Amino acid sequence: MKKILMILIVMALALTASACNDASMEQVQQTAVAAPSPTIAVATQAPTIVPTSVPTTVPTLIPTTTPAPTPTYIFVGQVMCSANEYVNIREHASTDSEIVGALPSGESADVIEFLDGWVHISYGRTVGYVSSDYTIRLCIPDVPVPMGEWAMILVNPTNLLPEGFVVELADFEGGQVDSRILEVATAMFADAKKAGVDLMLVDAFRSEATQSAQFEAKVQQYIDKGYSRADAQIKAATITARPNTSEHQTGLVLDIVTPTYTKRNSGFADTEAFKWLDENAHNYGFTLRYKEDKQDITKVIFESWHWRFVGVEAADAMKVSGECLEEYLGILD
Repeated sequence: MKKILMILIVMALALTASACNDASMEQVQQTAVAAPSPTIAVATQAPTIVPTSVPTTVPTLIPTTTPAPTPTYIFVGQVMCSANEYVNIREHASTDSEIVGALPSGESADVIEFLDGWVHISYGRTVGYVSSDYTIRLCIPDVPVPMGEWAMILVNPTNLLPEGFVVELADFEGGQVDSRILEVATAMFADAKKAGVDLMLVDAFRSEATQSAQFEAKVQQYIDKGYSRADAQIKAATITARPNTSEHQTGLVLDIVTPTYTKRNSGFADTEAFKWLDENAHNYGFTLRYKEDKQDITKVIFESWHWRFVGVEAADAMKVSGECLEEYLGILD
């Protein structure tokens, strides 16, 4: 019995040991499977660096246009704006045309062409057309025009010449003038001739004695018509100045007519000679001294033939404003 029991114990132990060995082998196998594979170092090739180009901005080519050449004009004269403020410069010779600029009052412009009622001008950088109704055609002297206070002397019934007044005289066109205006007076007559206008001098400087004789002769004419001497003197003074109240004694006055119209009366205003003087005399420093609408100020009748030297600045200003010398100087009696 004991022998059999011993055999059974030995067999049980053997089975237990076998089971343990199997379990141990399985664990070893599992461990072997689970063990990580050894790391094998593989040499890797360095990446090839391909150089990249930095993008550059390609400049945009802007097509350029060649500016149109500036037209070359041949100027045939000059005009001055006679409007109160300005005259519009238009693209074409029509009041319906677009306004491209303005010519201010008193400003001058070069003339490209004179048209019927219009003037094609160049003013600064503006080229266009202005109405001839608001412009004065200019004739510019090629000699210097003198200036000075001596040219602005006011002589009228209430502003007599100073005592002992004398002036240096020079012969001119059969008369005499202040020597300082000889050159410009000569140029004015010559330029008028070039323009097809004949100017003729009929009177200039008068001495005090000559002025006195002319005044007395005019007084006598009215006395002969029945006027009293006092009334005759008043009437005569509106036509022929009393001694020392006449501008003729200054040597700064030209009485101008034309060979085809020699009378000193209002009819001279209808001649081409007067029209040329009216447009151009101010450029030479002369002004129409006794205007038709200023008789209440000057106390002298309209004398279209009587042109007084005052210098360009004053003559230009009075041409534009229409003032007489008394108004320009601000001396109104």
